[in-house]
Amino acid sequence: LEYMADRLDTDDPLWGFTVRGGASELQGFVCVTTFTTWVRWFRWDSQTELAGLHEFPKEISSRGRKLDDDAATGGALAKELEGLVRDGDPDGEGVVWPHVAEISLLGGIGCGKQLLNLVVEELEAHDSPYDFVVLQATENAVPFYESQGFVRVGAVARYRDVDPKVLERRAE
Repeated sequence: LEYMADRLDTDDPLWGFTVRGGASELQGFVCVTTFTTWVRWFRWDSQTELAGLHEFPKEISSRGRKLDDDAATGGALAKELEGLVRDGDPDGEGVVWPHVAEISLLGGIGCGKQLLNLVVEELEAHDSPYDFVVLQATENAVPFYESQGFVRVGAVARYRDVDPKVLERRAE
């Protein structure tokens, strides 16, 4: 709950949808915001081992995942994301990626797919400022998002100053 409260306090703009049942019981919700990072060094990179794309438990890796680093894509999606404009202060309001939407919270009892489709429809609207949508999924939720067309993309964040060459050597 603390994570949810932090997201609601910090994300701007924040918008979304809810689904309520017959007696106004909450059945589902989704929150969307502009993707923001709070670290000095962040890189989209699906091909580095540091991103952990291949660190699936055995039962998950055998299912045939949709990864941005396979032979067909060669990390192209991460390269596109890395080339996008971003600006800000990681110690203040964060580094804002104005063309990347983030689904920051999604929960549903039988309505998650409809909520996700509604959000994607809004994000694809002609007047939307977003070109990409990202999210963080639990391992159990990955198959759901993949069934909706999402692809796992690698990212690496550094929380203290370390020479990037040292990080690459550690990965070898």
